[in-house]
Amino acid sequence: MNKDLTAFAEDISWFFQENDKVEIEERTLELSNDFKNIFPKLTKLIECSRKTFLRINNVPHILFAWTDIDDEIFGWLNKIEDLENVSDELSAEHKILLQNIGGIQESFNQPEDSLTNNQNFMFIGTECSFGIGSWNEYYKETCEEENIKPIDHSNLICFVEEANGNMTFYDSKTNKIILFASDHCFDDITPINGQPEYTFYSYDKINTFTDYVEQVAKEWTEENASC
Repeated sequence: MNKDLTAFAEDISWFFQENDKVEIEERTLELSNDFKNIFPKLTKLIECSRKTFLRINNVPHILFAWTDIDDEIFGWLNKIEDLENVSDELSAEHKILLQNIGGIQESFNQPEDSLTNNQNFMFIGTECSFGIGSWNEYYKETCEEENIKPIDHSNLICFVEEANGNMTFYDSKTNKIILFASDHCFDDITPINGQPEYTFYSYDKINTFTDYVEQVAKEWTEENASC
């Protein structure tokens, strides 16, 4: 294994199983003009990354790696998917992201307090879902207790899921970012007007899907000695 793959395997020690088939491929990555125009900060970060192209159990992945300011290797393992297998309802910006670099399956040695911390997945098309899923009953009961009318969340697309169950969405009609957090310690979010605490929030400085992606890139660039 190369040094970046070794660093990933050491930090995410449970990821590779004994019978997994892992192959390194010789490839190059060419970002589209649409990607570069929509995500300039992410473009800069990706262009200065070290890229390891992998097939894990015959599924294509890219390991993006950098060296941080503490001289440690950090990065993302991104899963590459055929867009025919993802919902047509995903936003145009989201699809362009997936077409170019895929979605983040794992991040390792990430910066402190980054949006990437403690996430089950980020952006992966086949992992995305509509509405709040298993939180629906909790949300209805909370609204009933406080005599609040629930909002219609059926058009919200979850594109990030935290290990503790918090979900980050964008509205499929407006692209606006919304967080559902029954458990959080964030300082940069505000409860949505008229909604119970520990349900729906907006980010103070992140308004759209593009803003969210660029914020992730900003956080990783600030800790980056490779760029």
